[in-house]
Amino acid sequence: MNFISLIDQKFSIWIQSHLHSQRLSWVLSRINKGEMLALILLPLMFTSDLYKPIYISLPIVLIFTYGTDRLVLSLKKYFSRKRPLVSVMGKKDSNPDMKHSFPSAHSANSAVVATILVFGFGETSWFYGFSIFAGVGRLLTLHHFLSDILGGWVIGFAIGIFGVGTLQILRLYIL
Repeated sequence: MNFISLIDQKFSIWIQSHLHSQRLSWVLSRINKGEMLALILLPLMFTSDLYKPIYISLPIVLIFTYGTDRLVLSLKKYFSRKRPLVSVMGKKDSNPDMKHSFPSAHSANSAVVATILVFGFGETSWFYGFSIFAGVGRLLTLHHFLSDILGGWVIGFAIGIFGVGTLQILRLYIL
């Protein structure tokens, strides 16, 4: 575990020195949100035949994303790992959210959605680009360490596969 922490610290310090900027952080904090994905996903789900019937597809995506979010928030409280903004940049630890870095909810939630869309509905694998963007954005703003992002992706992918299995069972027995 110390080896992973050492890599995380060094990588975050490198990001801080070479890539991090206030302007980039401001832009990413505005566009790197689940709401942005929803603005693309919801119209797509209502208009594409891939997601028919919508009364099955939309709840599956919502339930598994919500479940992932709750699990990740529990894990964050359990691990209580300080974010790089605190441990690398030395920002004040006054916000309780600054103590909750592992795993990344942005990465987990975007990975679960992408996995369900790609493997459950046959959507293009380009949807994983949203998940990559979410993770990289959180790294560049120093909200997460590399292991937080990777952990979020693993959790999101695993729960997404469970969601795909649930979807297949529903298709067998309900449709």
